[in-house]
Amino acid sequence: MSRRKSELAEWGEAALRELRGPVAGEVRRKLARWRDPRARLLRKRKRARQTTTAGAVSTGVLGVGAVGSFQPQVFGLAIGAGPLETALDVAAFGLGGVALAAACGTVAEWRRYRRLIRMPLPEAPPEPVELPPTGSRAREPMRLLRDAEQSLHQALAPLEQSGFGEAADARATANRAATALREVAARLRAVESALPHVPTSEQQELRADADRLRAELDEGIEGYRHLVASAGRAAAVSGAQEQRAAVQDATDRLAGLATALHELGRGSDAAGPTGRG
Repeated sequence: MSRRKSELAEWGEAALRELRGPVAGEVRRKLARWRDPRARLLRKRKRARQTTTAGAVSTGVLGVGAVGSFQPQVFGLAIGAGPLETALDVAAFGLGGVALAAACGTVAEWRRYRRLIRMPLPEAPPEPVELPPTGSRAREPMRLLRDAEQSLHQALAPLEQSGFGEAADARATANRAATALREVAARLRAVESALPHVPTSEQQELRADADRLRAELDEGIEGYRHLVASAGRAAAVSGAQEQRAAVQDATDRLAGLATALHELGRGSDAAGPTGRG
Protein backbone atom coordinates (compact mmCIF):
# COMPACT_ATOMS: atom_id res chain seq x y z
CA MET A 1 0.00 0.00 0.00
CA SER A 2 2.80 2.43 0.88
CA ARG A 3 4.45 1.73 -2.46
CA ARG A 4 1.24 2.56 -4.29
CA LYS A 5 0.87 5.80 -2.32
CA SER A 6 4.41 6.71 -3.23
CA GLU A 7 3.73 6.08 -6.92
CA LEU A 8 0.55 8.16 -6.77
CA ALA A 9 2.47 10.98 -5.09
CA GLU A 10 5.15 10.84 -7.80
CA TRP A 11 2.52 10.92 -10.53
CA GLY A 12 0.84 13.89 -8.84
CA GLU A 13 4.11 15.79 -8.59
CA ALA A 14 4.90 15.05 -12.24
CA ALA A 15 1.46 16.28 -13.30
CA LEU A 16 1.90 19.48 -11.28
CA ARG A 17 5.29 20.09 -12.88
CA GLU A 18 3.85 19.63 -16.35
CA LEU A 19 0.93 21.94 -15.54
CA ARG A 20 3.03 24.59 -13.83
CA GLY A 21 5.23 25.17 -16.86
CA PRO A 22 2.52 26.10 -19.40
CA VAL A 23 0.43 27.99 -16.83
CA ALA A 24 3.35 30.05 -15.57
CA GLY A 25 4.47 30.74 -19.13
CA GLU A 26 1.00 31.96 -20.10
CA VAL A 27 0.82 34.20 -17.01
CA ARG A 28 4.20 35.71 -17.88
CA ARG A 29 3.10 36.33 -21.47
CA LYS A 30 -0.16 38.03 -20.42
CA LEU A 31 1.65 40.18 -17.85
CA ALA A 32 4.27 41.21 -20.40
CA ARG A 33 1.57 42.10 -22.94
CA TRP A 34 -0.32 44.18 -20.35
CA ARG A 35 2.80 46.15 -19.36
CA ASP A 36 3.95 46.64 -22.93
CA PRO A 37 3.98 50.35 -23.94
CA ARG A 38 2.59 49.36 -27.33
CA ALA A 39 -0.37 47.61 -25.70
CA ARG A 40 -0.91 50.58 -23.36
CA LEU A 41 -1.04 52.99 -26.30
CA LEU A 42 -3.49 50.73 -28.13
CA ARG A 43 -5.68 50.60 -25.02
CA LYS A 44 -5.62 54.41 -24.78
CA ARG A 45 -6.63 54.69 -28.44
CA LYS A 46 -9.49 52.25 -27.93
CA ARG A 47 -10.78 54.07 -24.84
CA ALA A 48 -10.53 57.46 -26.57
CA ARG A 49 -12.42 56.13 -29.62
CA GLN A 50 -15.14 54.61 -27.46
CA THR A 51 -15.49 57.79 -25.38
CA THR A 52 -15.68 59.93 -28.53
CA THR A 53 -18.38 57.71 -30.01
CA ALA A 54 -20.39 57.67 -26.78
CA GLY A 55 -20.07 61.45 -26.47
CA ALA A 56 -21.23 62.02 -30.04
CA VAL A 57 -24.26 59.79 -29.49
CA SER A 58 -25.10 61.53 -26.20
CA THR A 59 -24.73 64.95 -27.78
CA GLY A 60 -27.07 63.96 -30.61
CA VAL A 61 -29.72 62.55 -28.27
CA LEU A 62 -29.60 65.55 -25.95
CA GLY A 63 -29.69 67.95 -28.91
CA VAL A 64 -32.76 66.27 -30.35
CA GLY A 65 -34.38 66.38 -26.92
CA ALA A 66 -33.63 70.09 -26.58
CA VAL A 67 -35.07 70.87 -30.01
CA GLY A 68 -38.14 68.75 -29.33
CA SER A 69 -38.74 70.51 -26.03
CA PHE A 70 -38.30 73.99 -27.44
CA GLN A 71 -40.26 73.40 -30.67
CA PRO A 72 -42.50 70.34 -30.21
CA GLN A 73 -44.37 71.23 -33.39
CA VAL A 74 -41.33 70.01 -35.32
CA PHE A 75 -42.39 66.51 -34.28
CA GLY A 76 -46.07 67.16 -34.93
CA LEU A 77 -46.98 67.98 -31.32
CA ALA A 78 -49.27 70.94 -30.66
CA ILE A 79 -48.65 72.45 -27.23
CA GLY A 80 -50.72 75.44 -26.17
CA ALA A 81 -49.65 78.27 -23.91
CA GLY A 82 -49.62 77.45 -20.24
CA PRO A 83 -47.58 75.64 -17.56
CA LEU A 84 -46.69 72.80 -19.92
CA GLU A 85 -45.12 75.18 -22.42
CA THR A 86 -43.12 76.82 -19.64
CA ALA A 87 -41.91 73.42 -18.40
CA LEU A 88 -40.87 72.46 -21.92
CA ASP A 89 -38.94 75.70 -22.32
CA VAL A 90 -37.10 75.04 -19.06
CA ALA A 91 -36.39 71.46 -20.17
CA ALA A 92 -35.13 72.70 -23.53
CA PHE A 93 -32.78 75.13 -21.80
CA GLY A 94 -31.46 72.40 -19.50
CA LEU A 95 -31.06 69.80 -22.23
CA GLY A 96 -29.41 72.34 -24.49
CA GLY A 97 -26.84 73.20 -21.81
CA VAL A 98 -26.06 69.55 -21.14
CA ALA A 99 -25.82 68.90 -24.91
CA LEU A 100 -23.38 71.80 -25.26
CA ALA A 101 -21.23 70.46 -22.41
CA ALA A 102 -21.31 66.98 -23.94
CA ALA A 103 -20.32 68.41 -27.32
CA CYS A 104 -17.33 70.22 -25.81
CA GLY A 105 -16.21 67.06 -24.04
CA THR A 106 -16.64 65.04 -27.23
CA VAL A 107 -14.53 67.50 -29.25
CA ALA A 108 -11.80 67.40 -26.60
CA GLU A 109 -11.80 63.60 -26.58
CA TRP A 110 -11.79 63.49 -30.39
CA ARG A 111 -8.73 65.75 -30.43
CA ARG A 112 -7.05 63.47 -27.88
CA TYR A 113 -7.87 60.45 -30.06
CA ARG A 114 -6.36 62.16 -33.11
CA ARG A 115 -3.23 62.92 -31.10
CA LEU A 116 -2.94 59.29 -29.98
CA ILE A 117 -3.40 58.07 -33.55
CA ARG A 118 -0.53 60.26 -34.71
CA MET A 119 1.80 58.83 -32.06
CA PRO A 120 3.93 56.01 -33.54
CA LEU A 121 3.38 52.61 -32.00
CA PRO A 122 6.40 51.34 -30.05
CA GLU A 123 7.90 48.02 -31.07
CA ALA A 124 6.30 45.06 -29.36
CA PRO A 125 8.51 43.40 -26.74
CA PRO A 126 9.78 39.87 -27.35
CA GLU A 127 7.38 37.17 -26.28
CA PRO A 128 8.51 35.27 -23.15
CA VAL A 129 9.79 31.91 -24.35
CA GLU A 130 9.58 28.68 -22.40
CA LEU A 131 13.01 27.65 -21.16
CA PRO A 132 14.52 24.19 -21.69
CA PRO A 133 13.93 21.83 -18.77
CA THR A 134 16.04 21.96 -15.62
CA GLY A 135 19.20 19.93 -16.07
CA SER A 136 19.62 20.80 -19.73
CA ARG A 137 22.83 22.60 -20.66
CA ALA A 138 20.75 24.82 -22.91
CA ARG A 139 18.64 26.20 -20.04
CA GLU A 140 21.09 28.77 -18.64
CA PRO A 141 22.04 30.28 -22.03
CA MET A 142 18.36 30.53 -22.95
CA ARG A 143 17.58 32.20 -19.62
CA LEU A 144 20.34 34.73 -20.27
CA LEU A 145 19.00 35.29 -23.79
CA ARG A 146 15.45 35.84 -22.54
CA ASP A 147 16.61 38.42 -19.99
CA ALA A 148 18.92 40.10 -22.52
CA GLU A 149 16.07 40.42 -25.03
CA GLN A 150 13.95 42.28 -22.50
CA SER A 151 16.86 44.55 -21.56
CA LEU A 152 17.66 45.31 -25.20
CA HIS A 153 14.03 46.14 -25.93
CA GLN A 154 13.96 48.60 -23.02
CA ALA A 155 17.24 50.20 -24.13
CA LEU A 156 16.27 50.53 -27.79
CA ALA A 157 12.76 51.94 -27.20
CA PRO A 158 13.88 55.47 -26.18
CA LEU A 159 16.59 55.44 -28.85
CA GLU A 160 14.04 54.70 -31.57
CA GLN A 161 11.75 57.45 -30.30
CA SER A 162 14.63 59.94 -30.40
CA GLY A 163 15.48 59.05 -34.01
CA PHE A 164 18.62 57.00 -33.31
CA GLY A 165 19.10 55.52 -36.77
CA GLU A 166 21.15 52.51 -35.70
CA ALA A 167 18.40 51.25 -33.35
CA ALA A 168 16.28 49.63 -36.09
CA ASP A 169 19.26 47.75 -37.51
CA ALA A 170 20.27 46.65 -34.01
CA ARG A 171 16.78 45.34 -33.28
CA ALA A 172 16.53 43.40 -36.56
CA THR A 173 19.98 41.89 -36.07
CA ALA A 174 19.17 40.94 -32.48
CA ASN A 175 15.99 39.17 -33.62
CA ARG A 176 17.94 37.15 -36.20
CA ALA A 177 20.57 36.27 -33.63
CA ALA A 178 17.97 35.18 -31.07
CA THR A 179 16.34 32.91 -33.65
CA ALA A 180 19.70 31.37 -34.53
CA LEU A 181 20.58 30.83 -30.86
CA ARG A 182 17.28 29.11 -30.17
CA GLU A 183 17.92 26.81 -33.13
CA VAL A 184 21.29 25.89 -31.61
CA ALA A 185 19.59 25.28 -28.25
CA ALA A 186 17.06 22.99 -29.94
CA ARG A 187 19.90 20.98 -31.52
CA LEU A 188 21.61 20.73 -28.14
CA ARG A 189 18.39 19.44 -26.59
CA ALA A 190 18.10 16.84 -29.36
CA VAL A 191 21.63 15.61 -28.63
CA GLU A 192 20.90 15.47 -24.90
CA SER A 193 17.73 13.47 -25.54
CA ALA A 194 19.62 11.01 -27.73
CA LEU A 195 22.55 10.45 -25.36
CA PRO A 196 20.88 7.95 -22.97
CA HIS A 197 19.79 5.78 -25.90
CA VAL A 198 22.96 5.38 -27.97
CA PRO A 199 25.65 2.71 -27.65
CA THR A 200 28.50 3.49 -25.28
CA SER A 201 30.94 3.55 -28.18
CA GLU A 202 29.13 6.56 -29.71
CA GLN A 203 28.45 8.54 -26.53
CA GLN A 204 31.84 10.25 -26.54
CA GLU A 205 31.23 11.65 -30.02
CA LEU A 206 27.78 12.89 -29.05
CA ARG A 207 29.15 14.51 -25.90
CA ALA A 208 31.70 16.30 -28.03
CA ASP A 209 28.82 17.56 -30.21
CA ALA A 210 27.02 18.76 -27.09
CA ASP A 211 30.16 20.58 -25.92
CA ARG A 212 30.50 22.27 -29.32
CA LEU A 213 26.87 23.37 -29.35
CA ARG A 214 27.14 24.76 -25.82
CA ALA A 215 30.27 26.68 -26.86
CA GLU A 216 28.37 28.15 -29.81
CA LEU A 217 25.58 29.19 -27.46
CA ASP A 218 27.99 30.83 -25.04
CA GLU A 219 29.71 32.76 -27.83
CA GLY A 220 26.40 33.91 -29.30
CA ILE A 221 25.01 34.98 -25.92
CA GLU A 222 28.19 36.93 -25.22
CA GLY A 223 27.83 38.80 -28.52
CA TYR A 224 24.17 39.52 -27.81
CA ARG A 225 25.02 40.93 -24.39
CA HIS A 226 27.69 43.15 -25.92
CA LEU A 227 24.94 44.71 -28.04
CA VAL A 228 22.77 45.16 -24.95
CA ALA A 229 25.64 46.95 -23.21
CA SER A 230 26.23 49.26 -26.18
CA ALA A 231 22.54 50.08 -26.48
CA GLY A 232 22.33 50.72 -22.74
CA ARG A 233 25.25 53.15 -22.88
CA ALA A 234 23.67 54.93 -25.85
CA ALA A 235 20.36 55.22 -24.00
CA ALA A 236 22.16 56.59 -20.93
CA VAL A 237 23.54 59.53 -22.94
CA SER A 238 20.37 59.99 -25.04
CA GLY A 239 21.91 58.53 -28.20
CA ALA A 240 24.95 60.80 -28.29
CA GLN A 241 26.90 60.78 -31.55
CA GLU A 242 29.93 59.01 -30.07
CA GLN A 243 27.78 55.99 -29.14
CA ARG A 244 26.56 55.38 -32.69
CA ALA A 245 29.79 53.72 -33.76
CA ALA A 246 29.78 51.48 -30.66
CA VAL A 247 26.22 50.31 -31.30
CA GLN A 248 26.92 49.74 -34.99
CA ASP A 249 30.09 47.79 -34.20
CA ALA A 250 28.27 45.54 -31.70
CA THR A 251 25.45 45.08 -34.24
CA ASP A 252 27.90 44.05 -36.97
CA ARG A 253 29.61 41.57 -34.67
CA LEU A 254 26.30 40.03 -33.66
CA ALA A 255 25.20 39.88 -37.30
CA GLY A 256 28.36 37.93 -38.12
CA LEU A 257 27.71 35.52 -35.26
CA ALA A 258 24.10 35.01 -36.35
CA THR A 259 25.18 34.30 -39.92
CA ALA A 260 27.80 31.84 -38.74
CA LEU A 261 25.29 30.02 -36.52
CA HIS A 262 22.80 29.75 -39.39
CA GLU A 263 25.50 28.38 -41.71
CA LEU A 264 26.68 25.90 -39.09
CA GLY A 265 23.10 24.76 -38.60
CA ARG A 266 22.56 24.23 -42.31
CA GLY A 267 25.86 22.38 -42.51
CA SER A 268 24.84 20.07 -39.70
CA ASP A 269 21.47 19.39 -41.30
CA ALA A 270 23.11 18.66 -44.64
CA ALA A 271 25.65 16.31 -43.08
CA GLY A 272 23.00 14.33 -41.24
CA PRO A 273 23.79 11.45 -38.92
CA THR A 274 25.98 9.70 -41.49
CA GLY A 275 27.87 12.76 -42.64
CA ARG A 276 30.60 12.57 -39.98
CA GLY A 277 34.13 12.29 -41.13
